[in-house]
Amino acid sequence: MAEKAFIISKKTIVKASDFRNPVLKNASMILQRDIEKVTTKDVDENRIELILDPQATVEGDAYRIAFVSADIVKLTAKTALGVMYGALAISREILGVDDFWYWMDKLPVTKDTIKWTNFDLHLPEFQTKYRGWFVNDELLIMGWEDHDSQRYVWQRIFETALRVGCNLIVPGTDINSQINRQPAKEFGLMIAHHHAEPLGAKMFAREYPTLTASFIKYPDLFRKLWRDAIMEQKGTPTIYSLGFRGQGDKPFWLDDDSRKWDDHAIADVINGIIKEQYNMVKELDPGAPMALNVYGELTGLYNKGLIKLPNDVIEIWADSGYGKMVSRRQGLDNPRSPILEAANPEHRQRGIYYHVAFHDLQASNFLGLLSNSPAFVSSELMKVRQHHFDTLELINTGSIKPHILYLREVAKSWLTDYSARNNETILKDYVTHYYAKKRDEVVQLYDQYWQAIVQYGPHTDETAGDEFAPYLIRRLIKAWVSGQDKLSDAGWVVGDAKLDKSLEKLDQLITPKLADWDTLLLQVQELLLTLDQEDSRRLYGDLYLSVINQARGLKALHLVIEAYQEVSKAKKSDDYVKPFLVTDEAYRYLNEITIAEKTNPSTKWRDFYKNDGYNNVPLAVSQLKFLRHYLRTLGDSDDEDKWEHHFIKATAEARVMTLSNTRPAMSDDKLAEKLRERLIDHL
Repeated sequence: MAEKAFIISKKTIVKASDFRNPVLKNASMILQRDIEKVTTKDVDENRIELILDPQATVEGDAYRIAFVSADIVKLTAKTALGVMYGALAISREILGVDDFWYWMDKLPVTKDTIKWTNFDLHLPEFQTKYRGWFVNDELLIMGWEDHDSQRYVWQRIFETALRVGCNLIVPGTDINSQINRQPAKEFGLMIAHHHAEPLGAKMFAREYPTLTASFIKYPDLFRKLWRDAIMEQKGTPTIYSLGFRGQGDKPFWLDDDSRKWDDHAIADVINGIIKEQYNMVKELDPGAPMALNVYGELTGLYNKGLIKLPNDVIEIWADSGYGKMVSRRQGLDNPRSPILEAANPEHRQRGIYYHVAFHDLQASNFLGLLSNSPAFVSSELMKVRQHHFDTLELINTGSIKPHILYLREVAKSWLTDYSARNNETILKDYVTHYYAKKRDEVVQLYDQYWQAIVQYGPHTDETAGDEFAPYLIRRLIKAWVSGQDKLSDAGWVVGDAKLDKSLEKLDQLITPKLADWDTLLLQVQELLLTLDQEDSRRLYGDLYLSVINQARGLKALHLVIEAYQEVSKAKKSDDYVKPFLVTDEAYRYLNEITIAEKTNPSTKWRDFYKNDGYNNVPLAVSQLKFLRHYLRTLGDSDDEDKWEHHFIKATAEARVMTLSNTRPAMSDDKLAEKLRERLIDHL
C-alpha cells in the first residue's frame, strides 16, 4: 500500500470553505503564514482545505483531518472554533510552531519542504469545559504596539490563547473589552465579562459622567445599558456575567449615599439586580450560559447565606490574588476564608478566577514572575479539580509576556490526564523546551528565584512580588518629607506601628534576602554572557527582568530605610552627607530597572514596559531623585556649595576665595560621585 504523504512547500495553499466566515478566514491566514514562515522551497501546488460542516461526525469542537491525495488534505469540524483548533494543531504538530512563539521569540526551524504523513491529529481531552484568559491589568499591552499596531498585538493574544486551548476570553478591561470583543469572536473565542462589567455593559460612569452611579437613583439607565449589551451580543458565543459592583472595580455602596448600607441592604440590591439581569438574558438571548463572580466583598455576603442565585448560574470563585484559593485580602481585612470548602447544597457548577499575574498596588507581581512557585500553583489547581471548581477557569494573564511559565502550566492543567507537578519537573520541562544550552544552570536560576522571595505575612503564600518595593518606597518618601508618623496604606505589612518601628520591621523582612538576590542577579548576568544569542535574549526577557526588579527594588528600599535612620540621628549639617549618598545609591539601584527594560537585547521588547503605571518604577526613581536633593537642601548651604568646598576642593582652593565661586554649584549627580570618591574611606 502506497504511503500517504503530503508535501508542504511554499506552493501549498490553505483554502477555507467559506471566507465570509471570519474564524475560518483567520484560521486560514494563520496556517498560510506559518507555512510561508517554515518552508523555503517550491514544489508542486497542493492545498489544505478548511471545511466547516455542521453535519460532521465529530463531537463539540473536535476536528478530523483526512488525506485525500497528494494534492488535497481536508480538515473538517462542525464548529468554526473546531476548524481553528485543527489549523493550529497542524501549525504546532506538523510545522513545529510553538504555542508561545510570539511572546518567547521562538521561531520554528525552517526546512525546504515538510513531508506530512501523520494525519491522526485530534483535539486534546479537556477536563475543564470553559477555559479562558482574562486579559486584565493589561497596562503594558495598552502602551505598546508591534508592527505599528495595537490590533496586531491583540490578534496575537487571541491566537496564543487558542493555541493553548482557550475557548473563552475576557478581552481586556473597560474600553479595551468593548473594542476587542468583536475581534476576539472573529478568532472563534467565546466572550466572558469582567466582574466589574455585568453583562458586558458599558460603564455607567462613562455613559453618564455627571450622574452618581446609583442603581437606586437611576435604575432605568442601568437597565438600558444592560439591555443594549445583551442585544449587541445575542446569538454569539457569550457567557453573561451577572452581578453589580461600583465604577472602577470597587463596591457600589462606596459611591452611593442614597441610603445606609448594611449587609442585608447590600444583598437586597444585588439579589434584585441578579434576578433582573437573569430574566433579561433569558428573554433576549435564551439558552446563553450565565455566571456570577463571587469576588471581593461578594464572598462574605455569599458565605453568610445572603446571596440568592438561580441554580443554572455558574459560580466563579477567586483566589487570593497570589494563587492561594482563599478569599482576597481587602485592606486590613484578611479572613482568608477557604474557597474550596464553601458549601454547595444546590450543586451549582463552579469555576475559578485565578491570578498568575496580579495588581493590588501593594505586594503583587505585575512586571515579573509570580512570587509563589509553579509547583504551588500546580498544587492549587489540582485542589480546584478535586473540589469540582473546574467547570470554568478564567486566568488573569496581566500583560502576558512576563508570565509565560505559569500560563503554559495552567494550560496543561486543563487536560484530563494532568496531575500536580513539582518545581523540578515543571522547570525542566519548560527550560528544555525553550533553551538549547546550559539547561541545568538555567533551571537552577529559576529555582533560586522563589528561594529568594520575601515573605511579608504569617502565611507561607503571603509573599512579596515586584510591586512591593516601589510601592513602599513611595510611601516612605511621602511620610518622611511631609512629617507623617505612619506609612499610609501599609497596615497589611507593618500593622499600626509608628514610622520608625514600621521601617525596622520592613528592614528585618527584606535584609536577610538581599544577599540571595544579589547573588542570583550576578549569576543571571554571568550566564547571559555565556549563552548563545537566542537563549540569552530569551533569558533576559523571561527571567533577568524579573530578578532585577526584585533585587534592585528591595535593595533600594533597604537603602532608603537606612537613609531615614541616619537622618534621625543627624545633629549638624554635615551629618546629612551620608544619607544623601545612601539615597543616591538607592536612586541608582532602582534606576537600573528602567535601564534594563530600555536596553533589552531584543529590540522588539525595549518599549514594552514604558506604560508601567502600576509598579511605576519611573515615578519611584523620580521621587528618590527628589529625596536626594531634599537631603542636600537640609545639609548643604543656601547656595549648595558648602559640601563642595568642605569635602571636594583642594584645601588651598577652598581657602582662597577671591571670588565667591568660579562656577555654578555641582549637580546632585556630580556631587554624589565626587563625595563618594573623596569620602570612600569614611562611609
